[in-house]
Amino acid sequence: MNWQKIHLYLHTFCRYFLATIIILYAYGKILKTQFVSQPSVYDMPIGSLDGFRLTWYYFGYCYWYPIVIAVTQIISSLLLFFRKTTRIGIILFLSFMINILLTDYAYDINAKEMAVTLTLMALFVFFSDYKVFYKYFLEESPLFQNSDRPKWVNKISIIKFIYIPAVFIGFFIMFSILKKEYMSQDDFYGTWENLQTKERLHFEDLNHFQINKTDYLKSTIDGEYSFTKDSLTLKATDKQNKTKEYLKGKYKLLKSNLVITTTTDNLKFIRIR
Repeated sequence: MNWQKIHLYLHTFCRYFLATIIILYAYGKILKTQFVSQPSVYDMPIGSLDGFRLTWYYFGYCYWYPIVIAVTQIISSLLLFFRKTTRIGIILFLSFMINILLTDYAYDINAKEMAVTLTLMALFVFFSDYKVFYKYFLEESPLFQNSDRPKWVNKISIIKFIYIPAVFIGFFIMFSILKKEYMSQDDFYGTWENLQTKERLHFEDLNHFQINKTDYLKSTIDGEYSFTKDSLTLKATDKQNKTKEYLKGKYKLLKSNLVITTTTDNLKFIRIR
């Protein structure tokens, strides 16, 4: 059995198959048969959208971004059709194909089988040339040698072994502190629904709250909230950016139930999310 010929035939078939199929997806983006949301989707709350509808709406929101993806796919297709440009074509192909594969699985899009097939075929074409890629990316000399740099730069280049860990660790610590300072979540954080009025009360980052009223004339109320061990205060901001007390009372918070007792009312909420 001539394995070299079998490899040749498989390699050629994969190149042409990948180049042909990806044009189909590229034209789908250009002619807007892909990333098109149905009219009913626009009236659905974002929290009710499944992964497919959310992804299609997100990518379909802007027209030119899918066009950029489509052009990239067409370029990779043209490169794959020719043996001399296959190497750059397959790298370009994998740069978007792996992202498509991850998106399909992350958002549960019904195209996983095709995405897996195309990715495996692309990896077969890529690794068929692994010696060339290994030599180029790992064995070829860097652009600038030590002899090209001033001597003092070579002497202090060891600093990179301190700088690189400092960057990784430093940024991690910095963002951890910022998250704790500005995005910490207290026990109120989330969406609560008033059992009587069905209005929804959202407790968000930075002690911000929003109330979605059932009366369309007063659709939302925004402001800041503060609390002590047993009392809760909501201060709303009006159109003139003036702040006034909207609600104040004693509260009881037990897992998914919140009761706010004011001087005139007893408000009961249940956690939605």
